[in-house]
Amino acid sequence: MITAQPSPPDSSSTDIYYIHRGPIPRYLLQSMENTRVFNPVARIFLIGDHSHAQLSRLGVTLVPISELPQNEIEAFQKSYKHTSGNPEGFERFCFTRWFLLKEAMLVNNSSIVLHLDSDCMIFDTTQALTQRLLPASALCYYGSSGNPHVALFRKEGLVSLTKTLLTLFDSDLYHNWSKTNWLADRQYFCDMTGLIHHLRTHPAQVNSQITWNDAMLEQTMSEADGCELWPGPKKLKRVQWREKDGKLIPHLRNLAGNQWMRALALHYKGASKRRMRRFNTLASTHPGRLLKKFIYNHIPPVNLLSALKR
Repeated sequence: MITAQPSPPDSSSTDIYYIHRGPIPRYLLQSMENTRVFNPVARIFLIGDHSHAQLSRLGVTLVPISELPQNEIEAFQKSYKHTSGNPEGFERFCFTRWFLLKEAMLVNNSSIVLHLDSDCMIFDTTQALTQRLLPASALCYYGSSGNPHVALFRKEGLVSLTKTLLTLFDSDLYHNWSKTNWLADRQYFCDMTGLIHHLRTHPAQVNSQITWNDAMLEQTMSEADGCELWPGPKKLKRVQWREKDGKLIPHLRNLAGNQWMRALALHYKGASKRRMRRFNTLASTHPGRLLKKFIYNHIPPVNLLSALKR
């Protein structure tokens, strides 16, 4: 059985959770280190089935998947019907993670959890993110498109979401979806579909705001979303890195208003994972930060030859 971690001193504090199956890749370690730089005393957990020598250095506690209660997961797996062009095992685990997160939240006495995708980096404290993203009236936070790369939950919100997912494949939404030409249209029925359904059926529970006057929560680095891109045939948002309090903070230029906005998070989805770096490190020196800032601001991370030809 899992040994429950001591509750945080502040019962209203937010714990950070990653969920990853398989060996721990470099990009996940980079994300964890960046998170630790901005949150030196927060509790950080990895729900997974592999350990890594770096977890201790980063102050990350492994929560073994096999030691979490599986009753609801087994019930969901029986209800699941594969309606996706992605591998079935992948889709099943994407759904399963929300049940695992709920169980880990209960085991570790977490009152609020911040879920981060393994290819996502945050650039703020959990306290600041919780205050901005999860107002007192909300039980959940995630993007209106169902993108959960940065997601916040109170205990009641996660319980409500898992109840929605348990009945998802018996819903009218699924029955109507399965009658469409979903495979040819690449409209896959995935956990993001379930998150959108939960938002629509429980709108008072979920906050999904992604832009503010002073900041934005970036959704996918390989999509423009109205922001400036690096030149070249492949899409990647252009980031301007600025130093504040010894840390590198990303800013994205909104083309509509020609305004640089602070990015609270960057999501390196898909192939763009290869562009993740140790932007902030626990052992970073001041000269090192200045050099990294210059490189990241002036040298395209992809399509260098295309950029030089312009």
